[in-house]
Amino acid sequence: MGRISVPVQDLKDTVAELKNIGEMLGSSATLYHATGQADSFKDLVGDGVLADALDGFDKAWAAGHERVHDNVNTFAENTDKIAENFTQTDEDTGASLDESQQEA
Repeated sequence: MGRISVPVQDLKDTVAELKNIGEMLGSSATLYHATGQADSFKDLVGDGVLADALDGFDKAWAAGHERVHDNVNTFAENTDKIAENFTQTDEDTGASLDESQQEA
């Protein structure tokens, strides 16, 4: 029988790092915020075509950030559950072995 070694601490460290990444993504500024939350980029860039392009980019950037932020949070939650399940299984197995030794 082989030995199974699960790096639970590494999984927990990964969860912490993923949460940090999620927080950084959640607090990153869009162009809208960087321009003082101006309703229009036209006052800042002077060209309607450029302003429309910047607005489109900003909206796509924000949507992409939100999607990545959600994925990072989901991955962190799932990784945390995996670590918890391995830990619980290890504890249950140890308790079961202790019980079987006491009965023998």
